[in-house]
Amino acid sequence: MTLIYRRTRIPALGIFGLWLLLFALPQLSRAAAPPQKQEIYQLLEMHRYPQAEQSASAYLAANPGDCSVNAMLGLALRGQQKLEPAYKAFRAAMNRCPKSLAAAEGAAETAFLLNRPEAKGLLVTVLALRPGDETSYAMLGAIDVRSGNCAGAVENYAKAPNSINQNAAALRQYGGCLLAVDKAAEAVPVLTQLLSLKDDSANRLALAQAQSKAGDSKAALATLQPLLGAGANDSNALLLAAQLAEANENTPQAVAWLRKAIEVDPQNVDAYLFFSELSFNHGSFKIGIDFLNLGIGQLPKEARLYLARGVLEVQTSQTEKALLDFEEAHRLDPKLSFAKDAQGMLFSQKHDSAAALAIFEQQSKLHPNDAMVQYLYAEALSEAGERRETLEKALVAATRAVKLEPGYQAARDLLCVLLLRHNDLNAVIEQAEEALRRDPYDEAALYQELLAESRLKHTERTQALVKRLQVVKAHNQQAKTKYLLQEGQPSSSASE
Repeated sequence: MTLIYRRTRIPALGIFGLWLLLFALPQLSRAAAPPQKQEIYQLLEMHRYPQAEQSASAYLAANPGDCSVNAMLGLALRGQQKLEPAYKAFRAAMNRCPKSLAAAEGAAETAFLLNRPEAKGLLVTVLALRPGDETSYAMLGAIDVRSGNCAGAVENYAKAPNSINQNAAALRQYGGCLLAVDKAAEAVPVLTQLLSLKDDSANRLALAQAQSKAGDSKAALATLQPLLGAGANDSNALLLAAQLAEANENTPQAVAWLRKAIEVDPQNVDAYLFFSELSFNHGSFKIGIDFLNLGIGQLPKEARLYLARGVLEVQTSQTEKALLDFEEAHRLDPKLSFAKDAQGMLFSQKHDSAAALAIFEQQSKLHPNDAMVQYLYAEALSEAGERRETLEKALVAATRAVKLEPGYQAARDLLCVLLLRHNDLNAVIEQAEEALRRDPYDEAALYQELLAESRLKHTERTQALVKRLQVVKAHNQQAKTKYLLQEGQPSSSASE
């Protein structure tokens, strides 16, 4: 996307104004200009660019070294959208007057519009001549986006707030890059401004995503509300709404929005994957498999769908089907790391612990920064025996999983178990408290903390934890009964 920034309100001159030519060029004032130059000025002011080009060219034929007229020739050509000749004219002016701001800006703008690699260096030159120039920083931000450098774009756009405040394309790029570098809270005001300029579904969804990542699910749902009515047709908006509803423990609403997301776009792979995750979490494996069957019918080459179905099939003891799905997932996408790990899970279910451990160990080396892989390796090690060396390896893997993904509750719960085996009782309490801070109803973490406090002979604390565990168990049982997904086939409209 091409961004055009304007330094003045003279539309025909693009981002540069005629005042640059009148005042920025060294040792030149309009009053002192000879009649021929006065004529070129007047023609540019009247936007008579072909005549200005003709007059400037005639003047340069006799005075080729005049940098001010070379710059005026560039403006005349730029006004006619003759970008390559304009660029050459501005560069000629720069060669003769290296400190000419007008020539540098003209060369920078035309290089930017032509997507020439010299644009970045020319903008740096402009900033040396005019420090803090917001327009130059804005164009540098756009160049960074073109090259995929979001960190650079964020840095440059941050220095151009006034220049981009009314530029929807720049705001969209800036907000998108802030999200890409995990600065969701900073993206919210940027995308809010974008939505005020252009209220469409894409901009509304972008803002809701930023609000969600920034931890404000209430604001995110409010932003999405216009996209969730009876005529809702944005599958990604419905998916995000479903994720927010589930995070707020409103599973029935999450399911309703997910069904609608799939009806609207039967090829939205992320909707199927989230439905399978939701089905797994609530123990409704059959309905999850039903929806994944629908998804595979729509997307037969999507490896992640086979993998997700295999995981659910493991839970329903369909081990042969699960193995076939894991193998198909690996065939379609050999780089899908969890496919091999899922096979390890299957071997674990079949009590072939040696085969499972071998797969997990290999995958943990191949994918050291995959939290799921590290967790599964730690779990396999935890089931491989009580040897001190094995326990130490399991602790390393579980600790790494939690470090990679602090909100990974299953990994933190396992770390508590391993620390208890290692008799690091204070560490157990520390990790359990962190798990409970993230999820007050984490039964596994609470139980490990209770055991650690008991071993430390903290009687009052232990008794308090026993009472708390009873409350948590009752809450979790009620929630499981309340939110168990209704078994049944996907609606027929989704398969049409």
